[in-house]
Amino acid sequence: MASLRDTVKDYQDELRDGIAWVAFWKQGRSWNAEYFHLDTDDTLYPEDRSRLEEIKSIDPAAVILNGYYCGHLGEDMSLDELTAGVRYHYENSMNDIDGFIGAHDDRLPPEVIEEARAAAHEAGLPFSEKPYRDGEDFNPYVFDGSMSIEDFELMHRMIEKERSEQMAEPILSGYLSNLGKYTEGRPAGEWVTFPTTAEHLKEVFDRIGIDFKHYEEWHFTEFQSTIPGLTEHLSEYSHPDELNYLGKLLEMQFDDDREKFIAAIEYGDHADSLQDIINLAQNLDCYWIYPSVHNEEEYGRYLVDELEEPELPEEAKKYFMYEEYGRDASINDDGMFTEKGYIYNNRNTFTEWYDGRDVPEEYRVTPQPPQPERPDPSKVEMDAAAPGQRTAQTAEQPQEPRPVIPIVLTSEKPAEKLKEITDRLEQGIAELFDSERYREYLKVMSKFHNYSFRNTVLIAMQKPDASLVAGFSAWKNNFERNVMKGQKGIKIIAPSPYKIKQEMQKIDPHTQKPVIGKDGKPVTEEKEVTIPAYKVVSVFDVSQTEGKELPDIAVDELTGDVDRYKDFFAALEKTSPVPIAFENIEGGSHGYYHLEDKRIAINEGMSELQTLKTAIHEIAHAKLHDIDLNAPKDEQQPHVDRRTREVEAESVAYTVCQHYGLDTSDYSFGYVAGWSSGRELSELKSSLETIRSAAAEIINSIDENLAELQKAQDKEQTAGQEQPTREGQEAAPEKPDPEAAAPGKSGAQEKAGAAPKEAFTPETIYRVRRNPYSDSRENSYLLQAYVTQENGRAKMGDVLYTGTPEKCRELMGQLKSGELTEGDVKQLYAKAQETAQTAGQDKDTFSIYQIKGGDETRDFRFEPYDRLQAAGNVVDRANYELVYSAPLAPETSLEDIYTCFNIDHPKDFKGHSLSVSDVVVLHQDGQDAAHFVDSVGFREVPEFLQEQKQLTPDDLETGETVKTPRGTFHVTAMSREQIEAAGYGFHHQSDDGKYLIMGNGTRAFAVAAEQAQRDNPLKTAEQTTEQNGNMIDGIINNTPTVDELEAKVKAGEQISLVDLANAVKADKERGKGAKPEKKPSIRAQLRADKEKAQKKNAKQKSQDLERS
Repeated sequence: MASLRDTVKDYQDELRDGIAWVAFWKQGRSWNAEYFHLDTDDTLYPEDRSRLEEIKSIDPAAVILNGYYCGHLGEDMSLDELTAGVRYHYENSMNDIDGFIGAHDDRLPPEVIEEARAAAHEAGLPFSEKPYRDGEDFNPYVFDGSMSIEDFELMHRMIEKERSEQMAEPILSGYLSNLGKYTEGRPAGEWVTFPTTAEHLKEVFDRIGIDFKHYEEWHFTEFQSTIPGLTEHLSEYSHPDELNYLGKLLEMQFDDDREKFIAAIEYGDHADSLQDIINLAQNLDCYWIYPSVHNEEEYGRYLVDELEEPELPEEAKKYFMYEEYGRDASINDDGMFTEKGYIYNNRNTFTEWYDGRDVPEEYRVTPQPPQPERPDPSKVEMDAAAPGQRTAQTAEQPQEPRPVIPIVLTSEKPAEKLKEITDRLEQGIAELFDSERYREYLKVMSKFHNYSFRNTVLIAMQKPDASLVAGFSAWKNNFERNVMKGQKGIKIIAPSPYKIKQEMQKIDPHTQKPVIGKDGKPVTEEKEVTIPAYKVVSVFDVSQTEGKELPDIAVDELTGDVDRYKDFFAALEKTSPVPIAFENIEGGSHGYYHLEDKRIAINEGMSELQTLKTAIHEIAHAKLHDIDLNAPKDEQQPHVDRRTREVEAESVAYTVCQHYGLDTSDYSFGYVAGWSSGRELSELKSSLETIRSAAAEIINSIDENLAELQKAQDKEQTAGQEQPTREGQEAAPEKPDPEAAAPGKSGAQEKAGAAPKEAFTPETIYRVRRNPYSDSRENSYLLQAYVTQENGRAKMGDVLYTGTPEKCRELMGQLKSGELTEGDVKQLYAKAQETAQTAGQDKDTFSIYQIKGGDETRDFRFEPYDRLQAAGNVVDRANYELVYSAPLAPETSLEDIYTCFNIDHPKDFKGHSLSVSDVVVLHQDGQDAAHFVDSVGFREVPEFLQEQKQLTPDDLETGETVKTPRGTFHVTAMSREQIEAAGYGFHHQSDDGKYLIMGNGTRAFAVAAEQAQRDNPLKTAEQTTEQNGNMIDGIINNTPTVDELEAKVKAGEQISLVDLANAVKADKERGKGAKPEKKPSIRAQLRADKEKAQKKNAKQKSQDLERS
């Protein structure tokens, strides 16, 4: 129970400064308070009005006070005086809530509203009760209850009528001429209005005599358009399909978009060609336009008076030079004053939707030359459906779309929204492991396997049956579909980078060093720097939209006895990291992965469906849970528990099967809740990320292999059809050989030599496009793969290479010619990154290292620093792999990097979200610093950068030599395994068989063939490197013991925590009970060295190998 004094104490600052209004009310015997702010026009926000009415319903005597406007309150009052003032107002019913709402409510009285409604209806206009302030957007497509149903329908009829009147006037038309007759002096042509239809254009072609017997028989002699300046950018050889594409885009524009488009055409930065204009029509969000601003003075006044940039007192505005300010601002914006208003490019990413080559199928209207007759598609069996075909899924009946369960965010600021949705995300992950919710999450992941882990979980939390999501504008502009009334958005996290201009040292592109001016100082230049940022955005599922019918967006679904079973199984065999074979397995098991033989076995005689599901399950085991059984026990990777292995493999198999439409009704995840209980959130997130990445890898590999198989089949089919075509369409036999027919196709053909109509086959195409995240010419372009779709569009695939436009085009040519594969290009990119990292050591960069995959590093993964030390482990570079590296902007901090790689990482980042145990290495001013991601913040770990000494054969020479017919070789105490690890391979063996000669191409050494009875080969090295004799134990560690370090502390010396951790680890490896070896006396060591020197021959440091 809160007293009035305690409540006033919490809000005393608000009462004193007199900015906010504070409401006070009693609930029972407890006092409560809450502050409110008025809008800039001194009116209440609707949500605040509702809250005040709720407070009044709790306590009718509630009051709302302001220290500046209300008496008995003041900025210099003490807490007790403020408390007394609040009590005075409350007990005397002064400043009650009803009066406050009445004074600041912008709603009109009921009688005024009814009078206005009657006047609107009399004039034939719709009426809305909701007042709209200046500058507030009105969305006519959202029914918010402020209108009656009749008024809402009337408004839409008026909108449709207005648009129809506008559309009656042609947006774009061209005079299409027959080029052949034009050159003969017998012009024949006709006006064509765009957009048009294929049927109408075919009629025009027929009327003007275009019969396709000559190449490019048509041209345009004139254009007309209601859009000023548009026709100047069209040429006589503009293609009808492109003109139709543009005409359709212009037809879909609203009035405000049309005004902006006209201004953007005049602005001219993307109006050089018809291709540019088509892309411009789809990138109007890259421009800001102020319709009321037409000159520099108006722009200056708009900035100062409307936007308050800068904020000036009223007296100062009388003397302010608006025209000069507007001129400077427009120069800085690089803007233009046009008839439609002031426009400038806001530097949003300009997306190239159209590459100038392939017009989407739905916009193609140009008649095609006559094609040879094809057999009736109904007579062609579809058992072996081509990749582009869609087969019905019979395993599940279609269900009604489920409503979105939105994540309601209460924060106002974008950063706070981001934190709020991240917190909800963590909660959602924890609640995921219920049997049915887990199944729903896997279904979502099967459709969105290339989305980030976090966004996949967010979609599953809000709409588990989602299949294709896009933003509100994307549905309208790209798919001609509208979000249905009342639909709620699915909130996800999207990148929202912004650019700033910064003064930086100018770097010589050849020397990579600062350019020095005549005054001896570095030359500076202004550069744009992209700052990574993120925001919460709303997307909508296709089931929440209506409009133009979409092509089937599902992948090929494999049902029953599985269409294309042979192709699919062949793709699985290529995807598998180990061989797959069939055998008779007893005991009811469907299959297994053999750890020792590295192979997968599948039970014979199963259905095709069960065979595929078993193969996918075992491939998941082979990829995730392989260990080397031949390695020594202490070197084997730790194996995860059986339950975790089965959950991961079964989840991957379910996701892949769900993606391809295989029947998954027999999968059960009731055991998931038991498996997940008691496990830490970081461990669960790690398993989910493992499942997601493995499923995505398998799906992408299967898709790639299926595409390659289809290409090979198409080539064979084409080769088989070429010969009869060249021989003049000879008659086919009445009963063709069924074995010669294509698999799954009917052998009978109506006409000799007529090829059956092929189903659509997706192809992989390659495009070079601008990199929207480029910060230099070296990464200014992308080489990207696209997979063609049945609707004429292309689905975006992997980014294969990032670099200069010349290099990207060169690699694209090699891909198209077959000189390189996609894998080859990706390897070239990886090598280029390594080279760039080495070459750019002087540049500031950051690199992210993550624990290597495999069970041997599981104990280090996601472990905080203190637990690593307690276990005697260190942050060892050998346990990590480099997963990402990029330039480091001067203002970017470790926290910025953590936010960027934890919320929604860059597209080319292939690791998991930045987590505990990861290491970020900052390269600044030529120096490296390693930072460990700890449970709280970062911790510097210099030991990460310390290089481990690499053993070489020279370090362990025994002084002996071995003579063979091929030369004389020095003997080293290394074992065969150690010298092979150092880069040496077997060359030949001595005549007596006691020594192996190992070489690396330039040098060679002899090692003992049998070393079981020899002394410890590392003892010699240890005698020269260890600090104390009691550590000659076969392990080169050069590390003091824990006892020695404790002795140093007792003596008052300081020790390093790293040394202590290394000592603990070393003691574990030696064993505390091991008896220390007695160090030989100085005399004994000198005597041994003297005898060794007498035996030793003059060393030959290099030995050429005989070429054999």
